[in-house]
Amino acid sequence: MTDQLIKVGIIGGSLNNQWASKTHIPVLKENPFYQITAIGTSKAETAKESARVLHASHSFTDYKKLAKSKDVDLVVVSVKVPFHYKASIAAIEKNKHIYCEWPLGINTMQAVKLARLAGQANIHHAIGLQARQSPEVNYIKEAIKQGEIGRIISCTMQVATQGKGGVTDEANSYILKKENGANLLTINGGHSLDVLCYILGDFRELSAVMNTHYTETLIQGTGVTIPKDTADQILIQGTLIDDISASVHIQGGVYPAFQLEIRGEKGVFRLTQNHSSGHVQFGDLKVEKVKYPTYLLSAKGVYFEEINVSSVKDTNPKGYVEKAYNMLAKDIFENRGQIPNFNDAVKLHQLLDAVRTSAETGEKVVLDR
Repeated sequence: MTDQLIKVGIIGGSLNNQWASKTHIPVLKENPFYQITAIGTSKAETAKESARVLHASHSFTDYKKLAKSKDVDLVVVSVKVPFHYKASIAAIEKNKHIYCEWPLGINTMQAVKLARLAGQANIHHAIGLQARQSPEVNYIKEAIKQGEIGRIISCTMQVATQGKGGVTDEANSYILKKENGANLLTINGGHSLDVLCYILGDFRELSAVMNTHYTETLIQGTGVTIPKDTADQILIQGTLIDDISASVHIQGGVYPAFQLEIRGEKGVFRLTQNHSSGHVQFGDLKVEKVKYPTYLLSAKGVYFEEINVSSVKDTNPKGYVEKAYNMLAKDIFENRGQIPNFNDAVKLHQLLDAVRTSAETGEKVVLDR
């Protein structure tokens, strides 16, 4: 790095990549601390064209060569989940900083190894749990810390998406197979459970049920159906570390929604998503609050009040990713560790393992924290 400029190579940096082109690429283009110098895709013509448009010096079809480039300080891994592990390994081996999308790997074993190797390499590593950058999420976290609604008693979270059920498109068909590590539990569930635990603390114990109502899925526009072996109904009940009772329902193939309701002795916080697709990390969140009167049981007219957290609302995930990159730049320049990293990813992978284990065994799982 020279003159406080972080040179970035994006694996999966095609302008046709819907996620990268809507978040990583525009954010990095506008940020004065970063310069996109390399684009890596699976096709040479796509890589060259994207590099040309973005004025990047290099294009690659080999992710190892991208990671090896002397003109790359930070490797962004924005490809399908099954390729996260190898791409991240390549960056670590060349001592490059990494920003990897969530999930970190297809399973916890991969995540643990990546976290260990990244720690040994003494690099900065970030995981794409960008919902932690939400002003609304952080407002609630701080308000609870300050005791605004008193001791927290319980929380209830509902996550629903129209996807991952009986209909899909060609690009997302791979998420219907457990072996690929990207499914309703890891994607919608992972991001939402991370927000819950970020605000209130980790699970101490839990019980879970996972059901599959759709065993095959229609690929839109083709008339072709493919087998599906991932759960589309996930129910979790448990206790968080501060004795907070938690209930979570995650479902696919239904009308989309997101809602997290946190109940304390003195009031309630409700976090919802406008025009939801069941992805809390996509932003456009709303905070509402109830402060209980002194005599709750006899009170009338208790109602929720909307809290305007910021003048500019986050209506898409670009704003969250921008905040994440600003935090990562400070971490790199000041040798800090504020950004959610691979160690945070491991904890979340382990939580999802506990959900699967409970669902498979029918037994309560106590988490080792």
